[in-house]
Amino acid sequence: MKRAVFAAIAAALALLAGSVTFAQTNTIAAVGFWKAFAGKTNNGKALCGMSSEGKSIFFSIKVYQGNDEMTVQLSAKSWKINDGAKQKIVMRFDRASPWNATATGFHFSDGDAGLEFVVALKNLEKFITEFAASNTLRISFDGSDVQGWTLDLAGTAAVTSAFSDCVIKRL
Repeated sequence: MKRAVFAAIAAALALLAGSVTFAQTNTIAAVGFWKAFAGKTNNGKALCGMSSEGKSIFFSIKVYQGNDEMTVQLSAKSWKINDGAKQKIVMRFDRASPWNATATGFHFSDGDAGLEFVVALKNLEKFITEFAASNTLRISFDGSDVQGWTLDLAGTAAVTSAFSDCVIKRL
């Protein structure tokens, strides 16, 4: 993706302010296991995102109108997590340098447990570039007995393009 697209995403995000968890969305692109989506939160804020769901796990990237950061959410049907619990996560796109985060436990509206963390605006271009250009994403859960994940990123370049267009046009 071109640097100008990321600059436009960064500019759009910098102009926003506020966040909500629940949403009604429509798929705007789908390739392989991945989809890009757009919609509104229950409070009427616009949002754009990308997600993959399968084998009882869920991974999503979301940008909410009013936020100057990107939210990453993970979930597994088998998880039991307390709201507010902290979990260290290490993510690696192919052989790139690892991304380290401390995620916070929460529950989706359907009751499934999840973990959530944010990627700051200053790191957004690097994260999205690695996401779109990589073949796999490996996630480990430091200090936990939860087995790590490996996600297939086939199709993320096309889905990321639709996501970027959504952020530029809708947020």
